[in-house]
Amino acid sequence: MKLYSIKMRSSKDHNHISGAENIINEGDLEKGVNLLVKRALSHCKGSADSINIKIEEIIKEEIDIIEPLQVTTVDVDNYEQGLKGVRIVLNNLGIENEKIDKILNLFIDTKGMRGAILLDIHTMKRLEYDKNRGIRATYIDFQNSEINHLSKEKKYNSHFIEALALASKVINSPYIIGEICCSDDVDYTAGYIACKKYGYIRFNHLKKYGDINGGRIFLYDSSIDNLDKCINYIENKKVLIKDDIKLNKNLSYEELKMINKKG
Repeated sequence: MKLYSIKMRSSKDHNHISGAENIINEGDLEKGVNLLVKRALSHCKGSADSINIKIEEIIKEEIDIIEPLQVTTVDVDNYEQGLKGVRIVLNNLGIENEKIDKILNLFIDTKGMRGAILLDIHTMKRLEYDKNRGIRATYIDFQNSEINHLSKEKKYNSHFIEALALASKVINSPYIIGEICCSDDVDYTAGYIACKKYGYIRFNHLKKYGDINGGRIFLYDSSIDNLDKCINYIENKKVLIKDDIKLNKNLSYEELKMINKKG
């Protein structure tokens, strides 16, 4: 059976509302499109007045199959503590405090971008060709629709499963050492930092409830520099994630600090 990529982007009054995508079998195509349209019309930011759907057939031989990042949830009291948790992880990746200050300030100030910031971790320069659009990680999904929002009985919420798929693809790139993200949905405060060393570390709070802003930063290692290959992989390589999600036990903020001390 043929495979298709379906992507949805929606807006209201020319402002971005939501976006989502799936890689699905031909037999699920109509259902998948209907669910994405429903999502655009029932979003927490309001009902979209413009919905764009893109459908492309995908050649199976062009798809990479990769493992998902292992998942650890850190329970924090508030978003300030969540940002401190991100700092702990960045510090344990060998990033200096001065650079971490710049990364977190940039993350907090990110507003209204359609994609991610691509930040050179050595020079601290932004590398996106279009600073308003950013870098768009696309052509990603889990292997079977049972685990994504096509499922009748969802195992996980769509925010988490879509973010884990995206982070697993991005961190699979040899040029990316980490990613930091929180949603721009006003009723979803969780966010994460992902990296090769620790996997996907989710914080239950990484912004204030009701905050309309969100953002994403890809941390790029220019010491193994190949910017065009990096961007092409993130934006164009077709990737399916194996369904074997590994959930570690939840950690407290204090336990996260101990992991930092152990290295």
